[in-house]
Amino acid sequence: MTRRAGENVGADLPVYHSTARDAAPANRHRQSSRPCLANGDLQIIFVSLPRPHMHWRLRLADWAIRWRFKRHAERPLDVPWARERIGRPLWMRRVITLPVQRVLVALPSHTIEVLSPPIGAAAKALPPVERVVLYVHGGGFIACSPSTHRPLAARLAREWRAMVVVPDYRLAPEHPFPSGRHDVLATYRWILETLGVSAEHVVFAGDSAGGGLAVSAALACLEQGLPVPGAIVAFSPWTDLTCSGASLVDNIDRCAMFVPSQLHAAAHLYAGTTDRDDPGVSPLHADLSSLPPLCLHVSLDELLRDDTLRLAERARAAGVTVRCRTWPAVPHVWQFLAGWLPEARDSLDDARDFVMQHVPAATLAALPSRLARQIQNRASRV
Repeated sequence: MTRRAGENVGADLPVYHSTARDAAPANRHRQSSRPCLANGDLQIIFVSLPRPHMHWRLRLADWAIRWRFKRHAERPLDVPWARERIGRPLWMRRVITLPVQRVLVALPSHTIEVLSPPIGAAAKALPPVERVVLYVHGGGFIACSPSTHRPLAARLAREWRAMVVVPDYRLAPEHPFPSGRHDVLATYRWILETLGVSAEHVVFAGDSAGGGLAVSAALACLEQGLPVPGAIVAFSPWTDLTCSGASLVDNIDRCAMFVPSQLHAAAHLYAGTTDRDDPGVSPLHADLSSLPPLCLHVSLDELLRDDTLRLAERARAAGVTVRCRTWPAVPHVWQFLAGWLPEARDSLDDARDFVMQHVPAATLAALPSRLARQIQNRASRV
């Protein structure tokens, strides 16, 4: 929620303790005395925000993530182990994935997974498709795939009235920068040319490394001769692969998932022979003035906090419309737990409202069926 100057900061706290707050400047201590309104489209609120008492759902999620990931954090980065570990157990992924229509499309360098609201009887209560979301999955540039992120992408398809296109982009260390960004841009070109969707109806979205890659791809659109998308939504984006944010020190114990050494190792694998402060690798260091409206969500207790808050500050300074919200105590990319955590539900609802505000609706109701017929006809000719 964006507050105006002079409003009572603590007047409408929800019943659960992990309540969202608008972004504070990077590296600023979270305790301050009075609200403040910044110039431009990013409004900044300084609030007194002590460590909250976590409700039982959040405590359970925090414990489970620490047990599954943080207890292994001091070991050297093991790419095969990470690829096997993230997204498991499979039965849980299947249980939390909402019903959607799913189509696979092969492009020259990679495949893409296209998710749409279900057709037929299962879709009676769902609105028609009005936008296309190019969703870039996270995983530290070294792991994950459309299948690991299908629970979140499927929810976006149903709730954002969207066809969600998830590229299975090439991963490091086998394919360092710029391979992944090339694949994201190729997917975007496919949306524009093959699906025939106008750029103003397309949203770039992503989480963690995928959030940073979505921002990097949007910045590369102009040099590739592509129009910028209508908006960007990034959940806890990794935007600074030099790992210079103060939150890597401040939150080393609070973060339930990572330790700094893991981020440094993954950044090295992704950058390859490119400098880690290269604007394509670390979009935090790029000229951000060409970005479309930008929605950023991050936890105040994760290592990547300052990657988001500094991006919000610099984008606003470059004239970009920015919506940045923070939540205390929640884990990295907590949006996966929208069926469990009220904070995750709040985040997705806020991002949906941002998309509805900044990305105009289009008449795309027939798009999923048309794509399915194209794939079927192509297969029958083979």
